[in-house]
Amino acid sequence: MTSTNTVFKFIGYSAIYAIIIVGSFFIFKGSSLIITVLKYILFPGIFFIFSGALFYSWFERKIYARMQNRIGPRFMQPFYDVLKLLVKEDITPNGVEKFEFTIIPPIQLILTLLLAFFTPIYIAEGLISFEGDVLFILFLLAVLSGSIFLLGWSTNNPYGLIGGSRAAIAELSLEIPLTIAFIGPVILTGTLRLSNITQSGFNLIDIPLNVIFGFNSFNALHLLYIIPLSILFYIAILSANAVLEKVPFDPAHAETEIVGGWNVELTGKKLLFSHLANLVLEFALAGIIAAVFLGGPGFRPLNSTFNGIFLVGQWDIFYYIINITTFLLKTSVVIFLITVSRTVLSRLRIDQLVHYFWRYYLPIVFLALLMIIYLVGVL
Repeated sequence: MTSTNTVFKFIGYSAIYAIIIVGSFFIFKGSSLIITVLKYILFPGIFFIFSGALFYSWFERKIYARMQNRIGPRFMQPFYDVLKLLVKEDITPNGVEKFEFTIIPPIQLILTLLLAFFTPIYIAEGLISFEGDVLFILFLLAVLSGSIFLLGWSTNNPYGLIGGSRAAIAELSLEIPLTIAFIGPVILTGTLRLSNITQSGFNLIDIPLNVIFGFNSFNALHLLYIIPLSILFYIAILSANAVLEKVPFDPAHAETEIVGGWNVELTGKKLLFSHLANLVLEFALAGIIAAVFLGGPGFRPLNSTFNGIFLVGQWDIFYYIINITTFLLKTSVVIFLITVSRTVLSRLRIDQLVHYFWRYYLPIVFLALLMIIYLVGVL
């Protein structure tokens, strides 16, 4: 009964939100400036990103709980958590580096929002898209890791410093496998632009569909691309776990070892900024992985089927609904796989984390990359 109520609530909130979006865009359709502002603020901008981040926080916690034979949180629990942090007292302890300690948490939130703006949600392009944006996305992830180290250092707390140092070590270990995992599709598609990779058809869903329906000169041999892409997808999921500091790659804030790690001294709004930044990062990273390896919004070979069915002015509403739905489903798959890894694997020590990424994951992604290079040359 509770699950049914949750589904009805989600459908009801989604319907209200859709009416607001369509109504706003329809009312202001004559002003390109207002439309642009609405895109950045309402959809697919800040409001939608926060809504999606809170929803996937609930989704992950619910799956995590059910896999442990628990009930899990209510649908609105992530929102209540944010409200609770919003009214908590904001304390700056004596001895901290006040400027860095105060400014880094909101900067983290801004950086994760910027990362989310690259995520393709209803069309192949995000709010921000340019040639080479894949490299810029990887750069943003590195800057976020550097901000975590600086935040841990600024606390002047031994637990915070250890947590920040562990986060920096983890970043040095996962950055190369994660980069190569994204470079594989880049080589396969011949572009460094995320939207072009998304539209290329070279992903784990569109390749079989292209072969089955005979689109874009695909043949049965193109199914061989699924092998290296599956390997890179698997490494990207594990690297996402490490970026998000989830089990098994969470020694940077292991509560049983270092009492919360780099965010041990954060309270009130600073903890809220850090918490929201982590939720938005999960939403953005899952969406980007879904775009690169699962094709992002829509099913490319079948997109023409949905074009022009229901037009409202210049907007193809039914086409956008299909794209948004498939984006949410594909992102849910990525979140589910991250949650499964978090549930079934046990925490690693920081030396074990480094060992696994450098000794095992790095050779595996290099092998997959060489396989893609060979197949590109042959096919």
